[in-house]
Amino acid sequence: MPKITVLMTMYNAAPFLRETVDSVLNQTYSDFKYLIIDNASTDNSRDIIRSYNDPRIELAPLAENIGQVAALNKGLAMIDTPFIARMDADDICLPQRFHRQVEFMDANPGIGICGTFAIAFHGKREIPWQWPCHPEDIKVKLLFECCLAHPTVMMRKDLLDRFNLRYSETIGHSFDWELWQRAAECFGLANIPAFLLRYRLHEANESKKTLHLQEKAAKLIDDQTLERLDLANHPLRQIHRDVALETMNAKNRGPEFPDRVIQWFDQLEMANTLKKIYEADALRRFLNERLFFLLKANLKYRHAILKIFFNRRLYRQVGIYRSFKFIIKIVMPRLSDRNNKFEIRNSKSETNSKFK
Repeated sequence: MPKITVLMTMYNAAPFLRETVDSVLNQTYSDFKYLIIDNASTDNSRDIIRSYNDPRIELAPLAENIGQVAALNKGLAMIDTPFIARMDADDICLPQRFHRQVEFMDANPGIGICGTFAIAFHGKREIPWQWPCHPEDIKVKLLFECCLAHPTVMMRKDLLDRFNLRYSETIGHSFDWELWQRAAECFGLANIPAFLLRYRLHEANESKKTLHLQEKAAKLIDDQTLERLDLANHPLRQIHRDVALETMNAKNRGPEFPDRVIQWFDQLEMANTLKKIYEADALRRFLNERLFFLLKANLKYRHAILKIFFNRRLYRQVGIYRSFKFIIKIVMPRLSDRNNKFEIRNSKSETNSKFK
């Protein structure tokens, strides 16, 4: 029996579907099933799938559109292989993806879900997406934001079944992030530090409607996560969303904002000391790195920012080079601006030459 079932849902996916399917069928690791749940498409998506004469493909057409999350859960119930590889109907697998992930999962039996780095693209624009790779660092980052790209993951079916892990059909937009959070309480999650998927961006990904849905889902997920730390009703909990990357609202804030962030981060560390949910050093590393990011976003409060930087001893974590650049930006802002413009010009020329 094959080790892998590739699980993909689709709805009116015709424009990019053949490119996606070809990228799956042309994997260097070829022993897999390819389960495609069609959510009552009204275009020619089903015809495209039926045009393939490949015994690995199983098309499961639904009579009505039940939504992506319900379709995914239906697919999970149909799978009987040890591993499940997720795929979306408009992305592109790089040829080594399944081989690298099976190899990694076989070598790391304590890892239940494994993602990879990805290249996000829209037309000629490309953005490298990289995330933490170690389970403890991933678990901490999930406290604030998603750090496994859904169509890159490979999952162990037996662990999903043992811990009754399925996608939430009530959470809304960020159902994958919510599942990763619950899964991280049961077993290790990891990322392979290799770009093994091309993630297609659409205009809808950046729309105001999408951002609103992200914020709504993030609040629900925060409710669950912070409840476990007894912080769901804390008066500073809005800071949690303000400093998360997907809902970032931390640039050019008032002079009291950095101090409020520090208060919230201290609350998180104290609560974790009692609850012991996150590995303490991993949590401290993440909070310090995020604090450094926020200080750089509020440089106009120069003296207060510099005081926080030294009082929190952030230089120990960020290193000499980044510390030096940060201090120069504060004490010599005009020189820093000229250097930044020079670095941006060089960066643009390097990027253009890289992708030609």
